[in-house]
Amino acid sequence: MTNDLPSYIKYLDSKDRLIDVKRTVSPELEITAFTDKANRVSRHESKALLFSDVLGYDIPVVTNLFGSSSSLQELFGSTYAKELLSNISAIKSQKAGLPLIKSAKMLMSSKPKVVAFQNGKYQRLKSLDELPILKVWPNDAGKFITQGLVITESPKDQTPNIGIYRMQVFDGETTGMHWQAQKGGAIHAQEAKERGALLNVSVAIGSDPLNVVSAVTPLPPGMNEFSFSGVIRGSSTVLMKNGKYPAVPANSEIIINGKVDPNELRMEGPFGDHTGYYSIAEKYPVFHVESIYAKKKPIYAASVVGFPWHEDAVIGQFVFDFMKPLIKSLNESIVDIYLPPEGIFTNMCFVSIKKRFPGEAKKVMFSILGMGQLSFTKILVVFDDDINIRDLSQVTWALATRIDPQRDVQIIKDATADSLDHTTDLPAFGSKMLIDATKKTKAEGYTREWPETISLPKELVNEVEKKWDSLKK
Repeated sequence: MTNDLPSYIKYLDSKDRLIDVKRTVSPELEITAFTDKANRVSRHESKALLFSDVLGYDIPVVTNLFGSSSSLQELFGSTYAKELLSNISAIKSQKAGLPLIKSAKMLMSSKPKVVAFQNGKYQRLKSLDELPILKVWPNDAGKFITQGLVITESPKDQTPNIGIYRMQVFDGETTGMHWQAQKGGAIHAQEAKERGALLNVSVAIGSDPLNVVSAVTPLPPGMNEFSFSGVIRGSSTVLMKNGKYPAVPANSEIIINGKVDPNELRMEGPFGDHTGYYSIAEKYPVFHVESIYAKKKPIYAASVVGFPWHEDAVIGQFVFDFMKPLIKSLNESIVDIYLPPEGIFTNMCFVSIKKRFPGEAKKVMFSILGMGQLSFTKILVVFDDDINIRDLSQVTWALATRIDPQRDVQIIKDATADSLDHTTDLPAFGSKMLIDATKKTKAEGYTREWPETISLPKELVNEVEKKWDSLKK
């Protein structure tokens, strides 16, 4: 198991999942081009890239750290994490006492340890201009920090939140803070605004990979991201506290401290986002840098997102599959649930169910729209359990043969939407389409006889499979 960014890079190298780019490259577009090429070569198993010679800087850049689903499987293969999710999933049952106690003990044992800031490990930088921050796409509004762990604390009760929000660099001392209204950082900023206060913010770049992935995992309410990464690691996350700023991982390569004034907004964007489009420029809070610390030989970590497929698609698919048992525990009729990366995750969701009673497909759809970030889903389709929802040919066939549009398609108006969805008339406020692609029953008002699906007996199919190879000879 790795415990910081350099050891993770060595781990990737040992697995032949790292490309060491030794030629001089520009942080403006050229690193993007190399990273994009790596992802076009292989989708699920693309390699990380280490750029040791970045034009104008003496700090190397690493991208695509999470382009390999195998690496994520190995990092998150901890039985601790699986047991925690299993216990949380069991809490809804009548015998919830023991799982609840076990979950509490696991989280308490992984509670982060806080130590004083280790000043001797770091040098102080004068400006953001000293960091090789990328300009990712040609029409981006400027350079963006794309893989910073943004850490805030609730002014009410000091509960921490860790998120990854893009940060447009306005100049050497200020950036944008692109946190959406529903995100934890934005909620903390609103709490500070209500108190007429500024919000202290810490940004950690280049940490333990478990901390990075935990920051984008949709955890149950009240679960600390650093506690979750500690459960996976099997040991507590060590944090450093530097005065008034929120504590950061002690293994961070680069640390930026500063403040957000909730009343100060500035135009941010456009930015080439994971939707495959440039996001529309809008007003977002401004982050004022007050100090920057970097290790003596730091590595700058960056993400490149854009038209699928990039590492955000690999992370998103892995995290969702990892959390799927918890989602299924909340609705026992769900057999599988899939967010196709080409559907930009929150824009499209496929679900298969074992249908037991009339209207169950709608019940499942409404329950999903009440689950955290799944509430942003724009197109939600429910299928019977005989459809492999990860097979586009089966999905297309079911859509063509199991729905009558006027009966099975519902439009929900005036609903919460993803703020990155440019198709809505108003920001973060649009509509949803729900499609019931299950076979209909008489109990649901279907008066005809639903035809049987064509198939051969399984025994015969298996017998022919055994004989097939001999026929080819």
